[in-house]
Amino acid sequence: MAKIDVTIPDDLKEILQELANDTGQSLSAVAADCIKLGVLDFIETRTKMEVYRKLRRQNQQKGE
Repeated sequence: MAKIDVTIPDDLKEILQELANDTGQSLSAVAADCIKLGVLDFIETRTKMEVYRKLRRQNQQKGE
């Protein structure tokens, strides 16, 4: 498993630590889960934007 170092605001670290305490997971595991969810959301959003742009271009070409 890869290891990275990141710098985050203190308030975010506190939230992650609270989640770790509440779930019994390590801080690292909670942070990794949050990053994973964020990455998946980012990919989904980009995909939707690309689909929208493609459909928009197709509609513009039909109107020409």
